[in-house]
Amino acid sequence: MALYVNGELIEDVVINEEADRLRPQYEQVFTSDDPAEIEANEKQLIDWSRENVIERVLLRQAAINDPAPIDPAAVEEQFAQMLEQSGGKEEFFKRAGINPADIDKVKVDIENDMKLQRLIQTLTDKAEKPSSKQILRVFEDNPERFTIPEMVRASHIIKHHDPEEGPGALEDARKELEEVLKEVRQKDNFAELAGKFSSCPENGGDLGFFPRGQMVQEFEDIVFEMEPGQVSEVFETQFGIHIAKVTEKRPAIPCKLEDVSEVIEKELTEAAQQKEIEKFVDAEKEKATIEEKNIIID
Repeated sequence: MALYVNGELIEDVVINEEADRLRPQYEQVFTSDDPAEIEANEKQLIDWSRENVIERVLLRQAAINDPAPIDPAAVEEQFAQMLEQSGGKEEFFKRAGINPADIDKVKVDIENDMKLQRLIQTLTDKAEKPSSKQILRVFEDNPERFTIPEMVRASHIIKHHDPEEGPGALEDARKELEEVLKEVRQKDNFAELAGKFSSCPENGGDLGFFPRGQMVQEFEDIVFEMEPGQVSEVFETQFGIHIAKVTEKRPAIPCKLEDVSEVIEKELTEAAQQKEIEKFVDAEKEKATIEEKNIIID
């Protein structure tokens, strides 16, 4: 079955390309090892991709059908820029894989793209600018978003563990770091010993500042409970055996409204602009002819 939008054939490859574009984000949300669920999720992804393609086609068709002309000088200027960016006319046609006789078609494509951009600009210009009350509401309703999280600066001495070396090597690494820890406590020379014994000796083992969620959970569970200057016991994570030292901590700090109002305003504006586009596309879809047809091959 082939998809037609107002009589225009939409190739399967276009929908598949859209699915490939969406897949990384989709797979972050929908994860399953169940074959039946995987199949259902893939079908859902294709359905969403199909709808996205239909909406883009309807938007493009509406733009092309707008009788208001585009200034020919603007088309020529855009074409000249394309040639310049490609390194000249010959290189342009070579890269594009088209014949020099197709210049008129290229210019028509440029004109149609400019019509599309014009339509989008017309629609987004209709979006209302967010009010100060709307900005304040977003700020007050999302305190976690507008807070600089608690941060810790820590260093570590680590001995990486290769599972192929067996449990004996892990135990040897633990014993080695137990001896290192004794010296750290006696001489307070953490950075020196990190440079000498750690599998990651750079910067004396200093990891810099980081919030929760950046390191592995076992490591964060230790260091975020420590105080500045404190050195941990020897402990294990999936990466190996560690000793950690916390050098500084910063508490969570709420942002001020004036520091984030521009970000919120931009988000609200973009959401309102997208809503105007969706409203227009929905109206186009209501009057469109969208069909699945069998392709008859002679």
